[in-house]
Amino acid sequence: MVLSAVILAAGRGARLAPLTDQRPKCLLPVGGRAILDRQLDALARAGVHEVAVVTGHAAETVEAHLAARPGVLSVRNLDHATTDNLASCHAARDHFTDDSTLLLNGDVLFEDGVLGDLLTAAPVPILIAIDRKPLYDADDMKVVTTDTRLSRIGKHLAQADGEAIGVTLLRGAGRALFLSQVATRLAEPGGERALYPEALDALARRDQVGVRSIHGRRWIEIDTADDLAAAETMPWR
Repeated sequence: MVLSAVILAAGRGARLAPLTDQRPKCLLPVGGRAILDRQLDALARAGVHEVAVVTGHAAETVEAHLAARPGVLSVRNLDHATTDNLASCHAARDHFTDDSTLLLNGDVLFEDGVLGDLLTAAPVPILIAIDRKPLYDADDMKVVTTDTRLSRIGKHLAQADGEAIGVTLLRGAGRALFLSQVATRLAEPGGERALYPEALDALARRDQVGVRSIHGRRWIEIDTADDLAAAETMPWR
């Protein structure tokens, strides 16, 4: 299987200010190495060598950082100040290529087994990595599942049995399904401020999205100073 990847890293990371005033969250160091570098290295170990990084805030800084990375290019979300990550997916639509594409949030760290679990799962067009815990808070991207299928996804869900960690595998026709729904939602009222899980939610209602639990695997989403401090205490390859 030939793999590509798209990393969404256009956001400002306002909750990590002042660390992110001049540089984007994806370049903050964890264990002495940028979050983005750790993601790129994990993708390379999984066999991904064609990567598009969607930039926005401090785009020039990311582009300079990537200059020495063969096979990694940057795509700007020119409207990053007024849009969210659904628009970033649309900006990178020409880079969902090869047999399958991994879509990553630019602020998530994970052990190698997470990608391995997705890539070795039973093939479905769209597969998202989820974790489970006793309680979910307002910031979690909550999910409702039925066996190995996604029923709903969104931060607003009142009831949930898992959370999406921000890693999605799109195989074959799954990419066209996803990108078509992204374009549809972007054209609707409020689409410029929409998150891409809204596209996944619409597809899930048509039973077109699978889930793969990575419970027990090490991962963290870095949104706040506390998250960054927690990431520093975790062992990363």
